[in-house]
Amino acid sequence: MVIKKKKIGLIIGSGELATYCMEQLVLLGYETTIVRLPCSKVKIKKNLDRIDLKYEEINETFSLLKQRQINDIALIGYMERPEIDYSKVNYSSQNLLSKVLSILNKGDGEIFSAVKQMFANQNFTLVKVQDLLPELTLDSGTYGSAPIDKKVLTEIEAGVKIFLNYAELDIGQSLIFQNGHCLGLETITGTDEMIRAIINFRKKNNKRPKEILSGGILIKGSKPDQVLDIDTPVIGPDTIKLAKNAKLKGVVIESNKVILVNRDLIIEMLQSYNMFLASIKFFGKRL
Repeated sequence: MVIKKKKIGLIIGSGELATYCMEQLVLLGYETTIVRLPCSKVKIKKNLDRIDLKYEEINETFSLLKQRQINDIALIGYMERPEIDYSKVNYSSQNLLSKVLSILNKGDGEIFSAVKQMFANQNFTLVKVQDLLPELTLDSGTYGSAPIDKKVLTEIEAGVKIFLNYAELDIGQSLIFQNGHCLGLETITGTDEMIRAIINFRKKNNKRPKEILSGGILIKGSKPDQVLDIDTPVIGPDTIKLAKNAKLKGVVIESNKVILVNRDLIIEMLQSYNMFLASIKFFGKRL
């Protein structure tokens, strides 16, 4: 999908991805309006058009976007589940948010589907940030410096099978796999915390056999029916550094689905750490 329009609304959460995408889209000549979420800590330059969103008055934000004749919306960065003061929600916003508010205790997939429908009902089109900035993802291929031999390839295939089964549960987007075993599963705390748990385990158990204290593969991809317009798997340099500290031997990502923040730096880091990066099409009944 190629986005030809130059006017776009960017709904900004937190993190490196939000900052990077905002800066790159401005450089590319997009006429941007930045809608900053309450959870966002991203610094926005004074010369950029900005709206500070309040969930209790979300109808006002939609009205301001329509006044600017903005049709395309991209949601970028980490977004926390909203904290809403129900006593301050105005009537129009209550109607808009009713479906989303009723399922805040559900899984991410159901919530994001409701959010997407809310935008559609207001005649906005959600666009994937990777369609705006194709360099954020990787085509199928191998990167880094460590070789991928037949043994490693077999381990990757087995790990991806486990990942596909785990992803069906709509819990997380990554796991760590080694020698037929799942060492770690991502939960609500995210990928980095999962890797830190492996680092801590290996430090505390440093007298165990070497094959337990090093090795393993980080596997990251999308969940079935994941709303990639809103919720895209992301890996950044910090994650790669943690993977190295955990003594993992490589990273596997789903090609054209996982976003790499500062892709060139990530590949350089993997080469210097003697780790591999495999970008592959995940197989299974959902593909």
